[in-house]
Amino acid sequence: MLRLALLTARTRPGSFAGALLAFAMSAVLVMAGGMLLQAALQTHPPVERYAAAAAVIAGDQQTGSDHDVDLTERVRVDASLTSRLASVPGVRAAIEDVGVPALLGRRTTEAHNWSSARLAPYVLTAGRAPRRSNEIVVGYPSKLGARLNLASAERPRSVRVVGIARPRRPVRSRSVIFLSDPAAARLAGHPGRVDAIGILADRGFDASRLRAAARSALVLTGDSRGKAESPELQEGRTRLIAVAASFAGLGAFVALFVVASLMALAVQQREQEIGLLRAIAATPGQVRRMIAWEATIVALLGAAAGIWPGMKVAHALARGLVKHGIAPRGFAVGDARLAAAGVLAGSVAVALLAVLSASRRAARTAPTRALTDASVETRRVGPWRLIGGLIAIAAAIPLFAVSAATTTPATAAATSELDAIFLVIAAGCLGPLVAMFAARLFRPLFGAISPVGGFLASANLGAASRRFSSASTPLVLTVAMSCTLLFSTTTLDHAITAQRHAGLSADLALSSSGPGLPPSTLDAVRATPGVDSAVALTPTTLGPSLGVSGDPIPAAIIAGGTGGGLDVDVTAGSLAALRGNTIALGRNRADSVHAHVGERVDVALGDGTKTRATVVAIYTRTLGFGDALLSPGLVAGHQTSPLVDTILVRARHTRAATAALRSLASRFPGLRVRTHASLASADEADRETNRWLGPLFVAIIFAFTSIAVVNTLVMIALRRGRELALLRLTGATNRQVRSMARWEAALIVAIGLGVGLAIAATALLPLSHSLTGDLRPYIPLHQLAAILGVSTLVAVIALAIPTRVALRKRPITALASAE
Repeated sequence: MLRLALLTARTRPGSFAGALLAFAMSAVLVMAGGMLLQAALQTHPPVERYAAAAAVIAGDQQTGSDHDVDLTERVRVDASLTSRLASVPGVRAAIEDVGVPALLGRRTTEAHNWSSARLAPYVLTAGRAPRRSNEIVVGYPSKLGARLNLASAERPRSVRVVGIARPRRPVRSRSVIFLSDPAAARLAGHPGRVDAIGILADRGFDASRLRAAARSALVLTGDSRGKAESPELQEGRTRLIAVAASFAGLGAFVALFVVASLMALAVQQREQEIGLLRAIAATPGQVRRMIAWEATIVALLGAAAGIWPGMKVAHALARGLVKHGIAPRGFAVGDARLAAAGVLAGSVAVALLAVLSASRRAARTAPTRALTDASVETRRVGPWRLIGGLIAIAAAIPLFAVSAATTTPATAAATSELDAIFLVIAAGCLGPLVAMFAARLFRPLFGAISPVGGFLASANLGAASRRFSSASTPLVLTVAMSCTLLFSTTTLDHAITAQRHAGLSADLALSSSGPGLPPSTLDAVRATPGVDSAVALTPTTLGPSLGVSGDPIPAAIIAGGTGGGLDVDVTAGSLAALRGNTIALGRNRADSVHAHVGERVDVALGDGTKTRATVVAIYTRTLGFGDALLSPGLVAGHQTSPLVDTILVRARHTRAATAALRSLASRFPGLRVRTHASLASADEADRETNRWLGPLFVAIIFAFTSIAVVNTLVMIALRRGRELALLRLTGATNRQVRSMARWEAALIVAIGLGVGLAIAATALLPLSHSLTGDLRPYIPLHQLAAILGVSTLVAVIALAIPTRVALRKRPITALASAE
């Protein structure tokens, strides 16, 4: 059977080349996604400042009923644990670590307490340890005795470099400075709690003994210590894994869908050959083994050809992820052997499943009926195909309902994309029914417009519904997935931008070139001549609460109440009362917990701390400003950084106020004044991911599926040489045959684009409704025109060229040719 498989493959170069190309392109897509996912799973925050610690005691950054929700603010531990941990046998020292972002001169740094220097360890190479609040030790080359401005949580002040320290091991992720322990604790602003406790080991150290003393805190050892050192990188790792998994999963779906469809088409086109083998006494088992060997050979050769380009795509994507801040510095894909093995094994498995399933009917047919059945294409839809289509539709219905009902943008986007995937599967399974319906619908119209070409095209569509379904399915996939992925991103971005544009009328916006502005900056801005009002906004999140259980809740901290040109469309209460333990809720959050102004609600802060807050306002512009607005007093001591992100300013005379505010830079280093207001949000990293990776992924998917469209249509056209020759021998002119081919192309394009757009609309309409309250997703017309225009052009060219080539041959010659 292997020898026969090789011989038959040589007689069908077109089909063989088409299958090879499909497997190669699929391998590129799956290889790139697999390598990215493998690298993301193997990426961990580096252990640098805690390199000398045998273990680190830190707060658990995960919460939720399934312990799978990442908290975005640092979870701190009780300082009283230090003495308990120090008394554990085998512990030489238990050292507290507190840190806060700072700007020293023009350098962005982290300020830590001097005691924590032993955890790296940092060793003094010049000078001495800091003793006073205006003394620092720097962890990088500097000038001893230099006086620099230190801007952090307190009012900026001048400090003197009294020591220079060098780490025993490189610390590349950040610049570190050290203050005296009391000064660092005061600057951090959370007395009684520390970021982490490092353990220096002595003889007989056993990390398991620490767990009883650590209570609910985590005991981290080995590479896990990096989670305590850089919880924000751990959060980024989670996002990176999600991005890589989405890329790999969706890429694998598209690749498998295309390959399975193409292999099934290849077997369908060979039913007459299979019937001939059965007629000359080949057993069903022999036929299946021959087809299996052919599929295995094609899958292995095609997948092997796509491995190297897939590696190159993975490296390029990894560099892009780092450039756009989605992946940490140093992220790179590594060993490709596991992904390559998966691609090869998966390609063979998919090929075998596709061809063995598609060849069952021909292989089981009795020898005396094999040739008769193979000469006429069946119009029935197989039971398994019908069941698969109905199951896919049944899965899409609840996803549609969730997408329409949810008020969470991430959930709406995810369910809309899954909805599109299941509907594409349903379209692939039930495609012949769609083709037969289209044939009945368009036959009178086409017959009236073109009595010969149109009539023949509609008749072919009804008689060869499986073939036309195979031709239109790649177009459905291209249009449906490209439109859904691209326009879900544009709809979400447009909704957020529209709310922010409506809610921001500030004349000026102040931000920092460093990690943030000191909270005291707001008072200085308000006292500046020409400033009418100012408010400070800082993005944050709430933990699972307020009716949300599976994700952090985007929120913002507002200092200053009303003013500054900020309008979140308050419908009840006032932001002027936002002080102390108070909160303003978005309309959807308030409705979900049945909260009204003046009532107290249970909330989980960004570090997981449970508390109660009084609702002082309810507003509607939640996409632009988050689902909750918090007073500074509510979150004091529960933020990773106490610094302010943006100050919005309304001024009487913008030019004079701008000059006056820029003069504050001498008191607040790093202060920048802009003449337009823009905001960061707690989900800004996710939006950056969608803005860059979404269109890129759509482009990759579109290119791949467009090649699949060409591949499939060319394979179909090449196999129609005998059919076209027979038409010409029975009296049809070349012009009439070309007219029929053009009408067929129009039908294929109409079905592909029509079904694809219907699927995209089904996915996008509930998304738009959940985000904006109306059924108008934001679709840039030039992008839609590009998708539809290129898809149409590709399909028409792929059908026209092989038809013209076939018509150049003499009919009798074409009728006798093998392919």
